Amino acid sequence: MLILRLKQAESAIADGRLDEAFDIAQSDSIRQHRRGQKIIGRLARALAERGRENLDAERIQPALLDCNKAEKLAGNTDEVAKLRSAICSEMEQRRLRHRHRSLKLAQARQQIDDGWLSAGEQILDDTDDKDGQAGIVLQQANVARLQISEAVTKAEKALMRNDLEGAIDIVLRAGATGNQNERIVELVAKLKSLGAIRIKENLDNGRINLAYSLWQKISPLANGCTEMSELGLALDRCRQAADYVTAGKPRAAVPLLRQVKLTCPAAKWLSTATDQTRQAAELLDELAASPLGLDVAGNTAPNMDRTDNTQNGIPSMSEGLPCVNRDNAASNTRVDSSLPSKLLLQMDGIGSFIVLRDRRVTVGPVSSSQRPMIGLMADPHLPVARIERAEDDYFIRSSNPIGVNDTTTTQKLLVDGDRISLSPRCGMKFNIPNPASTTATLTLSSARLGRADVRRIILMDRDILVGPGIGNHIIADFLDETVALFIQNGRLLCKAKDRILVEDKPVSPRAGLPIDKQIRIGQISLVLTELKE
Repeated sequence: MLILRLKQAESAIADGRLDEAFDIAQSDSIRQHRRGQKIIGRLARALAERGRENLDAERIQPALLDCNKAEKLAGNTDEVAKLRSAICSEMEQRRLRHRHRSLKLAQARQQIDDGWLSAGEQILDDTDDKDGQAGIVLQQANVARLQISEAVTKAEKALMRNDLEGAIDIVLRAGATGNQNERIVELVAKLKSLGAIRIKENLDNGRINLAYSLWQKISPLANGCTEMSELGLALDRCRQAADYVTAGKPRAAVPLLRQVKLTCPAAKWLSTATDQTRQAAELLDELAASPLGLDVAGNTAPNMDRTDNTQNGIPSMSEGLPCVNRDNAASNTRVDSSLPSKLLLQMDGIGSFIVLRDRRVTVGPVSSSQRPMIGLMADPHLPVARIERAEDDYFIRSSNPIGVNDTTTTQKLLVDGDRISLSPRCGMKFNIPNPASTTATLTLSSARLGRADVRRIILMDRDILVGPGIGNHIIADFLDETVALFIQNGRLLCKAKDRILVEDKPVSPRAGLPIDKQIRIGQISLVLTELKE
């Protein structure tokens, strides 16, 4: 029987069936037989030779298997050691090539995201991965170029129809504001120039509402434009002057109107309004000296106790034009719900998150006199920024300059991926992870909160998505499907395929998730806690 097995092994080696010969040679009886030892030597050399052939053909795993089999049969011979060294060297080279390829892909993606399409494509010109990830990135660049080209063509046609607002909408929808394409740069410059002319014309003719509407629309394109900033400041001063007049404080409106006159010297109505406002102030002074003075100077006038929301004499643009009732505006900043507007969401194995449900939130130094909702451990003299959700859009505004994507500004329409910095050492990133959801996130980078366990703030609108990969507000790679937390009738509900347990007791999916209790949803374990002001 042993002789038969030896002949089978020899035949398998001769026919190149080395794996079959290896299985036969595992027998102790063959290893102990003199003829078997010779067979084992031949088989080990054949396996090493085949391993070298696999390595030359860049079949790393088969080469490694052959090397391991040869070593198991004959030990760490010189031939086996050289093969293993060559395999390890090739694996290291592959790792370095893969790393280099990943870096090139990341650089190309960054260039394309920043609007430098040709630069991104040039980085990938010499890649050997045109059918893989590099091919996908190149295809994305081509699609972006086609979209931008089509957007430019449509915008130019809109300008030919004298439809400036339509052209601006086309460029904004195409997401081409940061693109460095020559046609886009020229088009944006033209839009800013025409927009400034149109805003000035409306201001000169006293059409402040039209001027403000156009200024709001073109602001995302004109970020960092000095002329547009001056026009925005002039519009802001007009609104504040109107507020002062309505509040019975015409004297405070006079210097604001004079400052607007410096920006719009051709606005004849400003001279008239300034004179009339000054006269109103003088008439009020005369009334104050009359027997009616007590009523005029007292605090019984209905609008005299209105709050002055100015910063260094410059009001906030968030009030807008025309003037609106501030009490109503303030009530719109908070959600109408029995669910707390500020929550701490703690998820085992995932992290802790602050959830803010107000439409308007403030972020700044925790020791600031303005007491921001998101208090950062930072220099108390840094500005306090305000992030506002208006329908599907988010805006950031600040009375003092802040940084957005390395550009200094006082207000901007936020888009996914914007980098916000109150100072070089106090920064965060704004994201809208899912285009179908208007919930946004703020991820702290160089900034930090008083709670070291929280690195992300969720600006919740209607829902919070928890699941694997991108597109979710909270990343949980161990989940198979996305779990949705959403608000309905003032309660926080959950949509998931798994049962919902509260304190290890099942509850109905239609029941609201409670505060300060252990909640389990499949593999997720969480606790919601109300954060006090």
